[in-house]
Amino acid sequence: MVTSGGSVAPTIDALRRRHDPGRKPARQQVAIRLDTDVLGAFRAEGPGWQTRMNAALKQWLASARTRQRTRGRRAV
Repeated sequence: MVTSGGSVAPTIDALRRRHDPGRKPARQQVAIRLDTDVLGAFRAEGPGWQTRMNAALKQWLASARTRQRTRGRRAV
């Protein structure tokens, strides 16, 4: 989307207006330190490495929750 005149600032303002200001963002920007080999492995797969890293973390979280639930049950 480019606004008339082709200037960047009006384009950014127009994009910001399209979003509901009361809605929480789907993602949060954070600063995190990762081991070089971990970061290198994700980056080596090419563009989209951050999305893949997010998916890997979600998968780990789901499996951790499952392990936690099963650990809480006692065998009869």
